[in-house]
Amino acid sequence: MSNADRSVTSRASTPRVSVITPAYNAARYIREALDSVFAQTFQDVEVIVVNDGSPDTPELEAMLQPYLGRFLYVKQQNRGVSAARNLAIQHSRGELLAFLDADDVWLPQYLDVQLKFLEEHPGAVAVVADVLRFGEYAKQPYERRMLPAHGSPVLTFEEVLQRKGGQLPSATVVRRSAAVAAGLFDEELRVAEDIDFCMRICFPRATIGYTRELLVKYRWHGAGAGTTLNTRQILVNEAECLGRIGRKLPLTMAQRSLVTQEIAALEAELATMDAYESLIRQEFDKAAGHLAQANKYLRRRGIRLAVQALKIFPRWTARILLARKRRLEAAMETTGLVNERSRRPRNDGVASSR
Repeated sequence: MSNADRSVTSRASTPRVSVITPAYNAARYIREALDSVFAQTFQDVEVIVVNDGSPDTPELEAMLQPYLGRFLYVKQQNRGVSAARNLAIQHSRGELLAFLDADDVWLPQYLDVQLKFLEEHPGAVAVVADVLRFGEYAKQPYERRMLPAHGSPVLTFEEVLQRKGGQLPSATVVRRSAAVAAGLFDEELRVAEDIDFCMRICFPRATIGYTRELLVKYRWHGAGAGTTLNTRQILVNEAECLGRIGRKLPLTMAQRSLVTQEIAALEAELATMDAYESLIRQEFDKAAGHLAQANKYLRRRGIRLAVQALKIFPRWTARILLARKRRLEAAMETTGLVNERSRRPRNDGVASSR
């Protein structure tokens, strides 16, 4: 295949939707992804596959052979998923952009449902579906709900800043005009680029919608961000993302205050994590210090009492706190998370639940 293999049939007319699929080490999965696109009940689409300098290029291109004439194939040197998506957008012609990573899968009605939502909500620049986590690294398949069941199905810029809803590129359809106006994906970000993108496309007065329908299968495997990044890395990346938003956008004073609060919330959660790690190592003074640091933002009586108890009854207090943390983690493992990427400390005691 050449660097830009174009299909005469697929490029003959302007499609409604451009499907954007970056590929890196995805040869073993990409057929399943493409099959899910071609099985959609909505078919006015073009498909653009970007080989992001993948080390498995021979295997990838062998997997793509049966689909020749049905998609546009573009190669670039490895520059990351954001650059790959941006390159595909530059080649796209659709009014709407539908992102599908090469290891994920759409259910057949995905595009129909997403497009209907955008038609019914003209103020929404994007729409996000719920997903089912699956794959060899998923302990058990479970539904990932991107938005709580109650409340409005659309979020404002300020609500997106607070990460009140989740986002996953493979579950997102975006109006192309909004993506272009926002400057596309930030190619300097290798993680949290989806959060950054969603914040920028709805600034200052647009909204992002949620279908609240399970329409995507989100694969967990050894090379995916869900398995290669730990919680600390995710939180640090979210804080960095918020800081960059504060530098990129002409925010109002109220919005800047909100960004500052959100970063403080993430830093408080990091301090809480440090406290538990210190408890496990029986470094009780350090644990008390970390909890006190977290409580500068959280301002909870329970945390203040825990700090005092650690100084008087350190081993007894540590056992209680660690046992409580294990119960919370077990409960979350059983029920799954509403939004894995939104990890703001919650008002449920010393520990923030996950």
